[in-house]
Amino acid sequence: MSADDAPGPDHARTARPTGAAALPLLERVTRQALEEDYAHVAARRRAREAADPDRADGAGGAGDEAGRGLRRAAVVAAVFGLLVATAAVQTSRNAATDETSRTTLVGRVNEGRDRVTELQRRVAELRETTDDLSGDLEDVVAAEGAAVGEVEGLRLLTGYGATAGPGVRITVDDSRSGRAEGRVRTSDLRRLVTGLWEAGAEAIAVNGLRLTARTAIVTSGQAIAINTRSLTAPYVVEAIGDTRTLQVDLDRTAYGQAFFTVADLVGLQVEADNVARLQLPAPADPVLRYAEPSTPTTSPEASP
Repeated sequence: MSADDAPGPDHARTARPTGAAALPLLERVTRQALEEDYAHVAARRRAREAADPDRADGAGGAGDEAGRGLRRAAVVAAVFGLLVATAAVQTSRNAATDETSRTTLVGRVNEGRDRVTELQRRVAELRETTDDLSGDLEDVVAAEGAAVGEVEGLRLLTGYGATAGPGVRITVDDSRSGRAEGRVRTSDLRRLVTGLWEAGAEAIAVNGLRLTARTAIVTSGQAIAINTRSLTAPYVVEAIGDTRTLQVDLDRTAYGQAFFTVADLVGLQVEADNVARLQLPAPADPVLRYAEPSTPTTSPEASP
């Protein structure tokens, strides 16, 4: 191709595209969208006219379609506004509720804190009271133990309770001669029992009858009686005490010496044995008698 045939500037301008291809890109997209919308509306209108020939012409149908679109838009806008208003009201209510709940919770927390403080103070007071009462209880328990020990000791000494322990068993029987002067007398048992008390016996029983400070060993007719209960020979005297020294100390007492002297003279049968454990009963009539100081009375004549 010659130089003359080459396209110049004027030829280049006349060669630019015309029609829709020559429009800018944004304008082409907008127009294309509108054309498609109109085509869609026209297609729906033709479909309605084919189904109902009596319907209004295209202009009226397009107007109705536009009116319905506006109404739908209005309804959507109204619904959207209602939702926005409802959300705003609900948000306001929730905010008020949240504030009220927060205030209520803060008040409850403060009340709970005060209650906890009061309970802690009460716990401290009760703990202090418990410590004081524990100390008092220990004192009472100690006093009770001492009192129980003292009572047991007094029961043992006075014979108002059963007791057991090691001791001496002395059996006394009439002389084998059968003579009257060879019989065991009340005075013989009195000497023996008194000598055992002096030797350190803690408890004594004769033929199973417990002796106390109120026990009387007397003669009842031809028999020996203890608290109105008659005894028969042989007479078994049981005394709780130290088995290592009780018999020896009995021989050293005046009453013990007098008993063994008489026993040798009249021929009484006497047998003494140490026993690892003796069981002595409580008195048959453990009635404790005591004296009370009387209030001195002043006679009218002695009054100044």
